[in-house]
Formats: sequence, structure tokens, C-alpha cells
Amino acid sequence: MSSQLSRRDWLRASGLLTAGLGLSRFTPAAASTPKAPLVSGFTNEFAFTDDPFEKMSKLKVRLLANENPLGISQSAKDAIMKAAEIGNRYAWMEFGPMKKLISDNEGVKPQNILMSPGSSDILLAAAEHFAKGGGTILTCRPTYDDLLDKTTKFGATIKPIPLTKDFKFDLPALKAAITPDVKLVYIVNPNNPTGTILSPAELEAFCREVAPKVPVFLDEAYIDFLSPTDRPMLGKLVAEGLNIIQARTFSKIHGFAGLRLGYAMAQPEMLKTLHQYIGAEGDVSITTLMAGIASYKDVAWQDHCRTENAKARDYTTKALTNMGYEVIPSYTNFILFPIRMKTGAFSNQMFAQGIGIQTRDFNGQPYCRVSVGTMDEMAMFIDGFKKVVG
Repeated sequence: MSSQLSRRDWLRASGLLTAGLGLSRFTPAAASTPKAPLVSGFTNEFAFTDDPFEKMSKLKVRLLANENPLGISQSAKDAIMKAAEIGNRYAWMEFGPMKKLISDNEGVKPQNILMSPGSSDILLAAAEHFAKGGGTILTCRPTYDDLLDKTTKFGATIKPIPLTKDFKFDLPALKAAITPDVKLVYIVNPNNPTGTILSPAELEAFCREVAPKVPVFLDEAYIDFLSPTDRPMLGKLVAEGLNIIQARTFSKIHGFAGLRLGYAMAQPEMLKTLHQYIGAEGDVSITTLMAGIASYKDVAWQDHCRTENAKARDYTTKALTNMGYEVIPSYTNFILFPIRMKTGAFSNQMFAQGIGIQTRDFNGQPYCRVSVGTMDEMAMFIDGFKKVVG
């Protein structure tokens, strides 16, 4: 049973798991064992209360949805206020400047870009398209399961390969597992919930070898937390005509989780195919789009968010490590680490202190996934964590 958080449905996933399954050490290899669930039950506790917002309203620190605690840039705010004057209009010609910015930065043509309200719509479209008529979706687990869950509902089968021992996608194993029935290879980089990344050179080599045979979907929701020099710039593969799909979102470093903006980069025919399943650009408001243009240009704000995130993440990692916890090295705005108590009890006690986090169970090992907030918020998390674990 899957437990990953859907980007649009994070409120429905409180992180309050009913129970852990013991304290055996999780190993990535165990994630592919077909006889046991990948993850234990992930209970939607908010949905079963009379007032689903009651718990959320009591939170002092919201560290459960990988949101940007610094918010949107001032330039984006100004753009929203200005665009509100034309809020009675649909976005139309304004997509041109947005796509031009992206295409210049990523090395693709504007026709290789499809805008959407967040990247969730892109995942939904790909799930429905590639699940059509059955077939197999190849991936590694644990990972972000939104697309995967939807493909199974549409009739596809998931073929999970375990992560490597250092919690990364196993590219050689994925390549070896490709069979005639595989219709899509799904890779999340940086990965969620582990926060790990792949070598740009290795990922590029993988795509060059695999994409001519099977489409490769790269979910890059957290790519902006890598410095520009460290990112795998694979738009050039799209420009070369390879069959890869890159999904991006403004929900993370740009702080647009509530504004909803994202995009896909792929071959024009693939984008036309995906567009058949979703409203995509027709669902993007003009106020959001104008804010997105301003935010994309505001490189200084992105650098600031990236720097502050790294400081708070490093502080939290060091504090947890000093307490004897093994933290998986993260390159994102969240941290995953194993805990020594059952997830239900841990979640309840953290929420009781007003600290919202998420938990996971991977083959019997309870984990906490905490989003990176401000330094003050992470200090509150560490203080609360110490009170809970003793």
C-alpha cells in the first residue's frame, strides 16, 4: 500500500499513522519484496474528524507539506497585485513570455513546454496515458507515488526496483529490468521521501540509452534546491528529440503551493497527447502566471531561499546526528530519518505540541519525514522532538 503525499492532497495526509510495525532497520532492497506492502497504512486522520481543519489550525509549526516557509518573492506579490486588474481575463498571450524564459534557461524551444497548475496535472495526464491498455510502469521505491497510484487505478502494473543502499534510484537495475511490456520508466530526482540525488552524468547516460526504447519520465519537483551548477540540465536531451518528459513545479522554491503553477518539457507530440487528459494551460490563472514570470526572473530570491533552506536543513541534520539518529543526506527541503518509536505515537505526541510532521513505515522501520522550515521553526522541531523521544 502506498503512502506518499499527493501534492494537491497533502491536507488529507496528516502523517498520523495508526501504528508502526516494529523497529527493524529499513534497507532499500526490502522495498521491492512483493510479499509485503512497501509501506504500512498511511491513515487519513483529518478526513475522519468533524472539522478536518481543527488540527491544522492548532499547529504552531507546519513541517508536513514541503512548503517554502519564506513565502513568495516581493516581485511575485507585486505582479499579483498588478495582474489582479486584469483578473477578469483568461491567460492567453502571457504564456509566451513565460515559455521564453524557461526555454532560454533550459535549452529547449517554447513548443517543448506545456504549462499547468502545478505538476500534479502533468503526473495525472501521464498516468492515464501510459496506463491505457495495461502494461507496466518501471520505477524504484520508496518514491513519490502520485503518478504510480494513479496508473494502477487506470489499469497498469507497477514494477518496483529497490533503491540502492544509499537510498538512490538504481539506474543499472532499472535498465536491466526493462522488458517489452514496460511502457514508462518513472524517476524522481531529487527523490521524495529520501531527498537523495543522482549523478547528472549517470542520469544523462541512462536517458540517452533508455529513452530511444522506452519513454523516461523525470519528476523534478525539487530540482531548484540544487545550485544551478549541480543540476542535471537535461533539456538538451529534449532538444535533441529524445523521448523524455520533465515535470517541474513552482510549488517548492518559488513558494507557489497555493498559487499552483508548473510545467512539462517534452516533445511537442507528447505534450499534445498529455494535454488531451487535462486542462493544463487553460486552468492557469492570469494572476498566477504573471506572478510566475516575476518569480522566475527573481534569481536573487531563489538563491536566498536555497541558502536559507540549506542552513536550516544542516542545522537540523546536525542536531539529529548529535542525538544518535541516522539522517539520510538530503538535497531538498525535507529530511527523512528512522525513529525509535511507533509512528502513531510519535505523530500524535508531535502534533500535541503543535508540530506538524509526516511519518512513514518502510518494511517495519518507522521514519519521520520533516519539512525544512525557518531556523526558528526547526529549533522548535528539535526541542519538541527531544521531549517526545526523551
